[in-house]
Amino acid sequence: MQGRKDFRLRLRAGVLTLELVPSLGGAVSAFRLETRAGPFDLFRSLKVPEGAREDALHAGCFPMVPFANCIRDNRFGFEGRRYAVSPNMAGSRLNFHGSGWQSAWQVAARALDRVELRLGDGRVDGVYRYEAVQLFELDPRALTLTTTLRNRGERAMPFSFGQHPWFPRHGGMLVRFRAGAVLGTDAEGGALSREPIAQDADYSVFRSVPAGYRNQCYAGWTGEAEIAWPANRIGLAITADPVFGHLMLHAPASGEPVVCLEPQSPAPCGFDGLEEGKMAPGVFVLAPGEAIAGAIRFEVS
Repeated sequence: MQGRKDFRLRLRAGVLTLELVPSLGGAVSAFRLETRAGPFDLFRSLKVPEGAREDALHAGCFPMVPFANCIRDNRFGFEGRRYAVSPNMAGSRLNFHGSGWQSAWQVAARALDRVELRLGDGRVDGVYRYEAVQLFELDPRALTLTTTLRNRGERAMPFSFGQHPWFPRHGGMLVRFRAGAVLGTDAEGGALSREPIAQDADYSVFRSVPAGYRNQCYAGWTGEAEIAWPANRIGLAITADPVFGHLMLHAPASGEPVVCLEPQSPAPCGFDGLEEGKMAPGVFVLAPGEAIAGAIRFEVS
């Protein structure tokens, strides 16, 4: 049954419902709040556009493993070796977010209030071999999502990770978070420079995210963010472990009414400088068998 593309796991705690699709990148297909007016989507619900390929890009949240965001030119050097990965998205020459979101996950454990999904033998070309676990814990007020990433390769390798939730813009959506800087990026989203946060990129007070394409990485993120849907009098507080030191704010060019706030450990192209022995914040060298983990909590108010 777990191998079916349409197999979905559902958890319920009080007025919160969580739905997972293990075979579709271990993704969240729905995270909803039951209200007097009916179900309210806290994450975007999975809906594949007509004619589009069914994958986790259309889900409510998916894991970014064994690296988050991209690698500059799909190449990096580490400890005297050169590595290259293949593109993994239509229309892009880069590999985005590794392979976890394109892999089938297995249900490793299940209880009334929690589900553990496991990707036991994840790979990216011949470069990475890894194991990843997502632990989803639902209580009447919040979803806590803990991601664990382990090196199953034969040599030490650089890793990074994160989660990619999508939030609907309904209800006059507003966003608030604090960070130390914003990173200038190139046309493909690779980080170029660390810059002061300009007024039009400052979300230290609640404000709406302008329409149109956005792809900004915030460094020195405090690990806290808030989303408000004023018309519905609903809020969602995000709290992430310090391992997630960067926050991506993304709005797709398609114009779909969603905004992403992605807690992730590295900046885009975080593997820059590895060949010179420079270790960027949020990049972790894991020895064979070694793991890194971090939790993100989504609490409804």
